[in-house]
Amino acid sequence: MGKFKEKLYRFFYGRYGTDQLYKFCLILVFLLMVVSLVLQFVLPEGLVSAIVSLSISVATYILLFWMIFRSMSKNIYKRRRENERYLRISGAVKRFFIGNTSRKTKSVNRDDQYYIFRDCTRCKATLRLPRKKGKHPVKCPRCSHSFYVRSK
Repeated sequence: MGKFKEKLYRFFYGRYGTDQLYKFCLILVFLLMVVSLVLQFVLPEGLVSAIVSLSISVATYILLFWMIFRSMSKNIYKRRRENERYLRISGAVKRFFIGNTSRKTKSVNRDDQYYIFRDCTRCKATLRLPRKKGKHPVKCPRCSHSFYVRSK
């Protein structure tokens, strides 16, 4: 078992592997398989049913072959660019349907409203302090350094 495992590791070394585009294609393959099964029962027997079923099966197999090719590829640069292109397109589609409301932007705005952020003068850790006017003593939780912070 150990030699086989080692040979498998050596074979996959330097290969691209899976990414978000791979996962999307995998979901698409399963959906195409389900659609193909449903259409076999819904469409009446005949030439149209055979052509539709054959075209969906061919598309499924082509997509599966492309997924395997991408995951086994050693040209990591091209596969990464393909994935970046997919992420850019999927992000645009998500923003179109959902809008540009992310939790991160909301929480940053909420934090800015109630807190100020200062760096420790010794260890440079970012500290989140309550927004109060005046000069306040602060103790860094990381390095235990005490200093004063002035907020407006």
